[in-house]
Amino acid sequence: MFKKILIPVDVMDEEDTQKLLTTAKALTENWECDRHVVTVTPNMGMAIVGSYFDANFEAESRKAAAEQLSAAIVQSGLDATQHVLTGTVYDRVIELAASLKADLILISAQQPDLRDYLLGSNAARIVRHSKQSVLVLRG
Repeated sequence: MFKKILIPVDVMDEEDTQKLLTTAKALTENWECDRHVVTVTPNMGMAIVGSYFDANFEAESRKAAAEQLSAAIVQSGLDATQHVLTGTVYDRVIELAASLKADLILISAQQPDLRDYLLGSNAARIVRHSKQSVLVLRG
């Protein structure tokens, strides 16, 4: 059915990450597929933003995110390849899904609030703009 699955997580939300990874494991354990888990750190490269942070902040942030992601994957027992990217969440997830030739994006979404109706959440943008199938798990 699905041969490559991309699972975007926010490692800052440990509870949601663990819930999604555990669900992904249960859902896909009998599938012969490659699983990829990605987290995206914010880009601090803009001059107005970057000037408030130490020069090594972005590299340290990626390193910390990689460590948190690795620990979350181990804790869930999911057999997956990890990716840590920098940029806008929905753009980077869609780009990675395309480059991996993923068949499915498995994503978690919270109940939207008013701000999400006006601006759109990352999950909503991924659903709208992805060429891959997207399975949304409600938190």
